[in-house]
Parts: sequence; structure tokens; C-alpha cells
Amino acid sequence: MTLTTRHHILFDLDGTLVDTRAAVVECYTRVFRNKLDSAFPPKDFPVADLFAMRPAEVFAVVAPDRVEELHAAYRDTYPQCTALVKVFAGIRDMILELVDAGRQVSVVTNKGLERTLIDLGVAGIPPETFTTIVTAEDTVERKPHPAPILLGLSRANGKVEDAAYVGDGPQDILAARAAGMPAIAVTYGFYDRTILETHAPDVIVDSPAALAAALGVDAASAKGAAE
Repeated sequence: MTLTTRHHILFDLDGTLVDTRAAVVECYTRVFRNKLDSAFPPKDFPVADLFAMRPAEVFAVVAPDRVEELHAAYRDTYPQCTALVKVFAGIRDMILELVDAGRQVSVVTNKGLERTLIDLGVAGIPPETFTTIVTAEDTVERKPHPAPILLGLSRANGKVEDAAYVGDGPQDILAARAAGMPAIAVTYGFYDRTILETHAPDVIVDSPAALAAALGVDAASAKGAAE
């Protein structure tokens, strides 16, 4: 499989381009403390699962009668936590090199548009860098359903055979496979290699530098840590 010539590269956001783990956990912690008078994470609720779920889905599990209230509190609180958002080292350079090479880069995330734009701003990656950005508001379905990825590809006027999807979680691998394109899994995000290998991605990489190499761009400064 040749990924270096694929024209359309679609990316997950959290755990792939930006490290939002600390910001998300802090936001939930504040909402749980201030609104539910309880600790976060709740018992028997793996933190890793949060990054595959929308906030409303999380609140539907822990307080199904207060979803709207808690989701609103989450939206209001998240901007206060953005100092904790980091961009993975080398990611900005990789994205810019892909664009400079004439390739189309897009974001497809389960996250809402407002928080997506906040994260990209903190990361120093202008939204207009991307051909399109697909967020939670754009499809009823979320990954692992292929609809968000296919919408992003359609907006970019791309074809499945000329595209690949990059993500850090099982839901990303499953969505890419269902969409009919190669899945590139990164282990520097929220899921470890063992979990990702269980879902058999087409390619698995351990750092932004390795990701850049897999995509055929020279991002020698990419080292894997968050900036």
C-alpha cells in the first residue's frame, strides 16, 4: 500500500493532532464537582472511553435526567481549560508540508465545532489550513460509523481510493475501514499499541515523525512529545 501518494489525508483531532487529555479531564472534573458534587471519573467508567464519546453521551450515562444542563456546563467550562491543550511536536510542520505539496488535509472529529476551533487556535493551526472540517454537528452518526469520514471526503471532492484516515483510537480504525480507505493508527495519543493492534490498522506509527514519514513528508522536527 502506498500512502505517500494519497492526495486526501483526513485526520482525527484529539490524540492525533492535539493532546487534549488534560483539558478534557479538567473540564469534566470541574463539571462533576460543581454540578454533581462528585469526583471524576465515576466508578467503573474508564477514562479512555471518554475520548470516543461526546459529552452528552457521557452525561446520559451518569445523569440521564440532567444531560442538557450538564452539557451546557461543559461547553461553558471548556474554554477555561484550554491552557492545558498542547499540539503534538512536529504536527504543525507536517500539516503545512502536506499542504505545500499540494495535498488535501481535512479534520474529521466527533468533537463539536466550537471546541474544535478552540483547540486548533491553541495549537496554532488556522482552520483555513484544512480543506474541510467535519464535527459533531455535521452528522447524526459518529465514528466508528463511516458517515463523518465520507462526508469529509465528499466535501473535499475526493475519492476513497485516493484517501487515508489517521486516528488514535479503535473507533478511527473501524470508521476508516467501513469507509473503504486505509486506517493509519498512532500510538502517541489516548490508546496504546496493544489496543490498536487488536483492530488491525493498515499502518501503525509511534510518533509524529513516523507518521510524517508514512505520509511521505519531511518533518524531521517531529519528535512525539506535545508542545
